[in-house]
Amino acid sequence: MAYQALYRRWRPTTFEAVIGQTATVRTLRSQIESGRIAHAYLFCGCRGTGKTTMAKLMSRAINCLSPDHGDPCGECDVCRAIQAESTMDVLEIDAASNSRVEEMRELLETVAYPPQMGKYKVYIIDEVHMLSTSAFNALLKTLEEPPNHVVFILATTDPQKVPATILSRVQRYDFGRIPASLMVERMKEALEEMNLTAEEEALQIVARAAEGAMRDAFSILDMCVAGAENGIITAAAVRDSLGTSDRDFTFTFMDAVADRDAALVLRRVDELMRSGREPQVFLKELSSHTRMLLTVQAVEKDASSILDITSEDELRMRQQAAKFSFQRLLRVLDCFLKAEGELRFASSPRIGLESVALHACEEQRGEDSAALLERIAELEAKLSSLQGDIESGKLAVQSAPAAPRKKPTLDEPAASVKLKEKPVPAGAKAVWEELLKELSKTKPAIFGLLRNERFLGEENGVYRVRIPLAKKDFSYVKLNMPERKQAIEELLSQIAQKPARFEAVLEQDASQKQTMNLLDNVEKSLVDTFGRDLVQIDEDGMKQ
Repeated sequence: MAYQALYRRWRPTTFEAVIGQTATVRTLRSQIESGRIAHAYLFCGCRGTGKTTMAKLMSRAINCLSPDHGDPCGECDVCRAIQAESTMDVLEIDAASNSRVEEMRELLETVAYPPQMGKYKVYIIDEVHMLSTSAFNALLKTLEEPPNHVVFILATTDPQKVPATILSRVQRYDFGRIPASLMVERMKEALEEMNLTAEEEALQIVARAAEGAMRDAFSILDMCVAGAENGIITAAAVRDSLGTSDRDFTFTFMDAVADRDAALVLRRVDELMRSGREPQVFLKELSSHTRMLLTVQAVEKDASSILDITSEDELRMRQQAAKFSFQRLLRVLDCFLKAEGELRFASSPRIGLESVALHACEEQRGEDSAALLERIAELEAKLSSLQGDIESGKLAVQSAPAAPRKKPTLDEPAASVKLKEKPVPAGAKAVWEELLKELSKTKPAIFGLLRNERFLGEENGVYRVRIPLAKKDFSYVKLNMPERKQAIEELLSQIAQKPARFEAVLEQDASQKQTMNLLDNVEKSLVDTFGRDLVQIDEDGMKQ
């Protein structure tokens, strides 16, 4: 017997075997059990999600002589005839190659004839959006009022191209992409039947490459089975089949981009090309990787459930994401996505990859708002890191000999006025350091907000931290969110062994006069840097 592709061999024959479409299966199964069969259905969704499989399954289920809870028995004459495609009761048409009105009219002429064996005559029209306007018009009247023995099942990957007049006459079911975890389980079943095994990472790579399409996953797995050594499919073998690079290589490449190390980036591209990888495939991996970095920055915990990765990979992603500002990651992702479409037309894909990688390393020097925001975000990150190193003792600051100083007055510039702060008691400081240590293990997002901020001490059970005005709309807002504040207070109470509260307070100027002087200094600096035409100071907003 000729070899049968995995996606055909593992095509579900019962509703129970269909994965990833729970709601659709439940509804259709209920209709079949109750006998309330609609005259027309429309199955929508991307490729490989089970639209045609469900249509064939329904054609057997509604005609089966001995159904079992809505499932076809697979043993009766009708089930066998439909499975063998030896009956005219089920007609499957590919609209892509039968799109003309003449072919549709020929098909509709057979509607009046009753079924030969079963109860219903089923017309399955695949890729129905490919029909011409005239063919849709010819189908319209029959689709609205077909004979009682006729059921139409339409399938499409592009429902937007189906006329509204058709959509209003059918029951529509949307098939979503199949989760990677379900695809991995189904592939394990298939491999077990063939007495083969695969590394978990190998199956994860196949599932990600399939992008939610079970048929694509089985097609990729078919290639990998052919190259399996000693009955084991390795992650390296899957990467060779797909022409992709390993995860460590992608991480090291993005580390070089984060460090703006153009020389190392070019060496990595050279290494990629010498290993025989495709630049366009690698660029797609970079886009996916950058999207993951953005996701872990935006989602404070359990981002692995969104990204279909392990918790270890999530931790590694968070460590790398900390090297980028959010604005820079957005710019890099835009660069990669734009280059994906352009690289296929490039005369030299390698040069195209090198160009976009160097652009990702480049520091934004424009004067538009996006460039300025990215530079400000990176400067803030560097200053916060420097402040953290000073406070932790990694860096020592040598102060100049103190000169006699007079008492500052309101007429002096704000920069010369230092707010006097009380020294933090050793006990409170120890509690705060223990809090940061616990947060770094259990709540890294909150730890990132607190680690570089100034701890002011404890008073009457209230632990306070000072937030610079520059972080008013970010760190200050996030730390004062009820859920974060409650988490910090619970940890403080446990460490201090007594009820404790937490407050994030904004840095304040000494007086209104000092504020005005500071505004004058800031305005002068901005005008000197960017020019008067590009600077507009909202003093009322800054005073508030």
